[in-house]
Amino acid sequence: MKYPENLREFDKTFKDDETCLNFLEKIRWQDGFECQACGSDKYWLISTGLRKCNVCHFANSVKVGTIYESSRLPLKTWFYAIWWMTSQKTGVSALNLQKNLGLGSYRTAWLLLHKIRNSMVHADRSLLKGEVEVDEAFIGGFKSGKRGRGAGGKELVVIAAECSGKKRVGRIRIQRVPDATSENLEAVVMANIESGSTIHTDGWKSYGDVKFLDFKHLPRKSATVDPDELLPRINTVTALLKRWLMGTLHGRLDPKHMDSYFEEFVFRFNRRTSTVRGLLFQRVLENSMRISPTPYKEITSKQP
Repeated sequence: MKYPENLREFDKTFKDDETCLNFLEKIRWQDGFECQACGSDKYWLISTGLRKCNVCHFANSVKVGTIYESSRLPLKTWFYAIWWMTSQKTGVSALNLQKNLGLGSYRTAWLLLHKIRNSMVHADRSLLKGEVEVDEAFIGGFKSGKRGRGAGGKELVVIAAECSGKKRVGRIRIQRVPDATSENLEAVVMANIESGSTIHTDGWKSYGDVKFLDFKHLPRKSATVDPDELLPRINTVTALLKRWLMGTLHGRLDPKHMDSYFEEFVFRFNRRTSTVRGLLFQRVLENSMRISPTPYKEITSKQP
């Protein structure tokens, strides 16, 4: 299937809700049908998007258990929102999405964006490997306060960036942590970087034990070099992240949802060299079928 690269192609490919349902069926049951109630592979087709099990007679819906479950929005609106979000290199704000889709409320656009961001994370994504720079950064808040590892009014994140050639950045990961203790920093390294890789840090003492976790640790310390130059890839990613948050989201960061913003940035950054925007659209659609439905109350009640 040729994925859309512009609005004209999008409307031609996904003409209506039935076309969108057919596409979701191909994703969900690409390896064969399996009843959501009893696991049987026998069914008869009731209508597009619905299959009744021959054994237990359960009516299986292609949307159940996905981000589309219980949504009152037309599927084509969902598809358009995903296409619009992935086709824009820097993403969109909820206000822009509301205007572009003609949605009735800002809340609807905001909820759409958060559910789509959840679909940008693949649970089985591969770990970073090879030589990887790791460091912390303070993001968000945009309030005055002291600088350094004890900075106030900001959120502490750990950034890991693969080394790809001279000062070039490969794939990245960003994870928020409550503080820069050994326990938290080592947990981030273990969760995001493949064993046996070489970890480059600025020599902060909390990274001291990663060498005992099946990693090679090469701390970089120099009294004559600017701290930002010790880990140039981290410096680059941090600057781009802050610029993206201010430019696309205008600095309106709720700590409860910062993880979602970070995941969107990681998704975009790791695919920044892709020349086929339609493939990004495809990846998010595929992931949207793996993500459990998240009601508005659950999203808004997240703890910071």
